Amino acid sequence: MDQGMNLDRRDLMGHFALLLGVAALPAEAFAAPKGKAKGKAAPKKFFTPSQTALVTALADTFIPKTDTPGAVEAGVVPRFDAMMGRWASAKTKAEVVAALAAVDKMALETDRKTFAALAPARRKELLIPYDKAALKPVPPPKRLSGLAALMGGASFVVDPGYSRVKDLIIGLHYSSEASMTKDIIYEHIPGPYVASLKLTKDSRPFSGLGTIMG
Repeated sequence: MDQGMNLDRRDLMGHFALLLGVAALPAEAFAAPKGKAKGKAAPKKFFTPSQTALVTALADTFIPKTDTPGAVEAGVVPRFDAMMGRWASAKTKAEVVAALAAVDKMALETDRKTFAALAPARRKELLIPYDKAALKPVPPPKRLSGLAALMGGASFVVDPGYSRVKDLIIGLHYSSEASMTKDIIYEHIPGPYVASLKLTKDSRPFSGLGTIMG
């Protein structure tokens, strides 16, 4: 069990590193940002106040609060800010900022309001077609080879910056303590365990219980 969890964590860290445009991430990148230490200045934020409001509105639209915490309640926004400021590559930072500006531009052109100033229902109404258009696949700019061919083939969309924003918000939510403890819940199916695989003296361990339990 421990081995599987460690593999999952490495996969998660690798996925976030890819989204941030860096080679690797330390485990501390996933920690909640610390507040102001005694005698020291508060950590500098990456997003401006208006960008923070926009990210908050997007997070609330992607995963709103229901009977479980939404992305905002799970603390996604400050963790997103910290990741961008401390770990994202310059290219990723530029793409994310441009993507946020494009979302606000869409809202201003449509409703003459910033996206954050819109009512939640209106945000969702505008974001559905915008999301579909922004995430429409496009051909890669050049022939891919090596690792890029294996991992990057499906990542070419109209707006890669918006894709990063959405993936990071959703990923940070589902890797948060709030989501792990209150959203993703294991529900045991009631009733006794009834084996569906008959074991005999001729049964072999591969492709069966030996593979799972060994």
